[in-house]
Amino acid sequence: MGDLRKRLLSALVAGPLIVLLFLFVPSTLFLLFLAIVLVVATFEFSSMAAAPSPLVVTLLAALSLIPLSLDATLYSFWLLFSPAVYLVFRMASRNPAPASLNEEIGRSVTVLILAEVFLALPLFFLYRLKELGHALPMVLLLTIWASDTGAYLLGKSLGRHRLAPLISPKKTYEGLLGALAGAALVTLLFRGRLGLTLPVSIGIGLVIGVLGQLGDMLESIAKRVCEVKDSSGLIPGHGGLLDRIDSFLLTAPFMYYYLSGVR
Repeated sequence: MGDLRKRLLSALVAGPLIVLLFLFVPSTLFLLFLAIVLVVATFEFSSMAAAPSPLVVTLLAALSLIPLSLDATLYSFWLLFSPAVYLVFRMASRNPAPASLNEEIGRSVTVLILAEVFLALPLFFLYRLKELGHALPMVLLLTIWASDTGAYLLGKSLGRHRLAPLISPKKTYEGLLGALAGAALVTLLFRGRLGLTLPVSIGIGLVIGVLGQLGDMLESIAKRVCEVKDSSGLIPGHGGLLDRIDSFLLTAPFMYYYLSGVR
């Protein structure tokens, strides 16, 4: 089966389920869903980076949602404390210490901190968006989907000028324009739901389009460092779950802070 057909089939199967989860699930269950997403994405990241003890790293990263839900200061403390917990675990482990023990611990701690900042935090902001407005995560999801679709269609048909060839060779300036147009179209259509004026809704869409592409590039950098094509083969034609949530890394915090009081 061709890659495009796999992508379409996966989208047809998973798309309606994701829409239902984003739109109709209440806040508490939505946080539980995001916790599951965090666990899977962190495990993919740990495996992709060949971090030893991926289950321990994943558990510690998932636990960061608890202090995040309680207090920002407590979360800051957890960011400092969790690497120490991993270090104690490794010191107490009965596994024989390899010659590269320091590199092993450094790799695992790096993955842990990155997961707590670039995975747990954006996913938590999706939950905060749900609390701010029940349909807001759905609007952001549709905006990202439209942005990705616009980037793919325009980049595939007209893409000639490489945007960042050393980071993501397939990205083009033409694809970026498609991403901006797709995102702006959705925020324009939902400007009433977002409480935005027409020009501001277009501007917010353009910002989300740019931030979504930057989030995708950040994950592309991680994959190139780890020398892998996809974070996993979980979703046929789409790679892993981490490959599907990279556009939320910067867009979810931005949308929450703007809608919650910056505007």
